[in-house]
Amino acid sequence: MTLLIGSMLVLMCLGFPIAYAIGISSLLYVVLVSDMSVLVVVQQTCAGTDSLVMVALPFFLLAGEIMNASGITQKLTRFALALIGPIRGGLAHVVVIANVMVAMVSGAAIANAAAIAPTMVPMMERKGYPKDYAAAVNAASAIIGAVLPPSIGLIIFASVAGVSVGKLFLAATIPGLMLALGMIIVCTIIAKIENHPVGEPYSSKELRESFCSALPGLFMPIIVLGGIFCGIVTPTEAGALAVVYGLLVGLFIYRSLKLRDLPRILLAAAKRSTAILFIIACAACFGFLLTREVDAATFVQFFEIFAEHPHWMFLSIITVFLVLGMFMEGGSMMIILTPLLLPLIISFGIDPIHFGVVFQIAVMVGLLTPPLGMLLFVISGTSDVSIKSLCRRLIPFYMMIVAVLLLVAFIPSLSLWLVDIRPLP
Repeated sequence: MTLLIGSMLVLMCLGFPIAYAIGISSLLYVVLVSDMSVLVVVQQTCAGTDSLVMVALPFFLLAGEIMNASGITQKLTRFALALIGPIRGGLAHVVVIANVMVAMVSGAAIANAAAIAPTMVPMMERKGYPKDYAAAVNAASAIIGAVLPPSIGLIIFASVAGVSVGKLFLAATIPGLMLALGMIIVCTIIAKIENHPVGEPYSSKELRESFCSALPGLFMPIIVLGGIFCGIVTPTEAGALAVVYGLLVGLFIYRSLKLRDLPRILLAAAKRSTAILFIIACAACFGFLLTREVDAATFVQFFEIFAEHPHWMFLSIITVFLVLGMFMEGGSMMIILTPLLLPLIISFGIDPIHFGVVFQIAVMVGLLTPPLGMLLFVISGTSDVSIKSLCRRLIPFYMMIVAVLLLVAFIPSLSLWLVDIRPLP
């Protein structure tokens, strides 16, 4: 096991992409240490993505690309601007609301950041907001895209843990909205302290026109999530439905999407899907080898000291997630750690659906923390703000996200209430 983990860490420090680091370390372990055939690496890598649930992932990524290319994201942002009106620091609230709207189709934090930040950061700067604050708001709000359904991370967890994707989506709804509310509260406090600009006056005409313009886009998450929650379609079918609906809106309603744009959109979605699935495939092999070497019962025995204090056990696991999130990609963490931790959390009476939501929120913190926080690099690149300045501005958002994480972790009803009142298969 030392070679397996050690070689992965060395390769990561040398600058290898996470997928290559995980894959090469797995191959080295099988060849140099184990008595298994090299074919095991091939088999487990293929098995990592051999799941019907995983089919939903490229569909939702493609739906997000179509949203951006057809102008749906811009129209939703315009509606959010008209909705907020003359609130001090209102543009920051617009960023949060726009991320919520886009999140209900994109399913990924990076997709949210790429869709909204290039427009909103320059707009906030022109209106008199500090540039580093504008970048921080966009970075923090983007994680909503990976918590609210249809979250790509929850799809990955469902595939590994063997639980219902629909139940995970329901369970993540309230925590995702709590994150959005927390963002708005933090933005309100900062706006008052730093005397941020007041928003544009309400205009009933602009509100009406922007709503009518955004209405086809607003129906997109309603159709997708409504179909899942009502049991009409599976998450995979909902992803395909989102793609078809987005194409119809872009081609025939907004008419901003042309047939000549489709190859570029398909190629972009294919590249993103391939990158994510390659990481998942390599991480699945790594996780198989790790669970083969580490007996899950060892974890249970180690945590027996928390037998009378399960909250301390859960807190220690969350701490591990937050630390590892600074160095590892979230999907890889889920695939590697879930098989090890699932027997443990079940033995302590923790619902796997609840655990999956907590895991996903903890993973999102890793996207915002150096040295390998991907959102930091995306937002820094699009806004020309240094990582150091961005992290300093993110401090109040870090505190809020961790607070929401702990609330969701230790008040299970926040995630399980909707699951209990709306049973799904």
